[in-house]
Amino acid sequence: MGEYGRNCFLVTDQQSDKRILLDCGVRNGKPEIYPSITEEVAHSIQAVFISHVHNDHVGALPLLAAKGFTGDIWMSEASFEQMPAIMRNWQDKLGITAIDKLSFHPFAKSTRGKRIMLTENLSITWGYSGHMLGSVWYIIQIGEQTLFYSGDIALASPLLVTDKPVIHSYDVALIDSGHAAQTMPYHKSIKNILQHVTNPMEKYLIPITISGKACDLLFSLFYKLPDRAFIIDDSLHQHLYNYLEHSDNINNERLVQLEAMLQSNRLESYQKTRKPGIYLLRGKPKGFHEVNTSIYEDEQSPFYKSHPDLEDVQTLMRTIDAEEFIFFHSKQADLEKILDSLQVK
Repeated sequence: MGEYGRNCFLVTDQQSDKRILLDCGVRNGKPEIYPSITEEVAHSIQAVFISHVHNDHVGALPLLAAKGFTGDIWMSEASFEQMPAIMRNWQDKLGITAIDKLSFHPFAKSTRGKRIMLTENLSITWGYSGHMLGSVWYIIQIGEQTLFYSGDIALASPLLVTDKPVIHSYDVALIDSGHAAQTMPYHKSIKNILQHVTNPMEKYLIPITISGKACDLLFSLFYKLPDRAFIIDDSLHQHLYNYLEHSDNINNERLVQLEAMLQSNRLESYQKTRKPGIYLLRGKPKGFHEVNTSIYEDEQSPFYKSHPDLEDVQTLMRTIDAEEFIFFHSKQADLEKILDSLQVK
């Protein structure tokens, strides 16, 4: 699609004229850039399906409410439980009273992987996508059309489950390809990061957002560096406890290790501490040696992907049989690299 962020896809069934929306996000920045939602579009949408609660996938819901949408908004239970805090932030920042009219609904965990009939012409199947707590992919059947939507997806998160979609022939597949201009397996990323945090007497800062990536990084580095202290943002600490409340999202073999990490005296919340250790913080206090895991420069970069890389995209395309593929979350230059590579393949 050529744009990184502002994930918002309007799907129309030409026979019944039914419309649904897949995610409703903004493009992050100052200012944020909103999708082109008009009152006509808002009133025509039957339902909204949210893949996860990052701002670039839900941040335009206040606009949708302001334009008059009154339908149902569906998401996983873990995503549903994160929404109240997000809505309070919207109220503080935007003050839009129409937000209170948004109607959120969680899918029961027991429906995972099962087809759910919402109306005569609309059904969905969902599974976990491994990108963050509560993130899901969707199989949408609307009228005669079948569509796969990956949301943001991680194929091999150390902590989170990624369900394999049912093998099916789709009319359209919308595939997250946010890091598909690179190839960087997780084990390679961790090896590179370890080479940037070698001094046990140094204070290293890894800037984070509250995300599956932040949790994966902490978990992997915690067990790779058993002699180090880890000082983390309090909001990340709380988010990790939310993992335990939704253990069906967690790889079974990692659950005991996650619980042990949270109980360890090597892990503590940041209280403006200045002792040696590895700091994972949302802010950037001064006096730390920063390790940026968001920028890929070369194969030795301490880069850690939060979206599919090129090999992951190729794996997804082997798994998902579709008449048409739409790649989203890619910058234009990266999208061209993806298409060139797939053409060669």
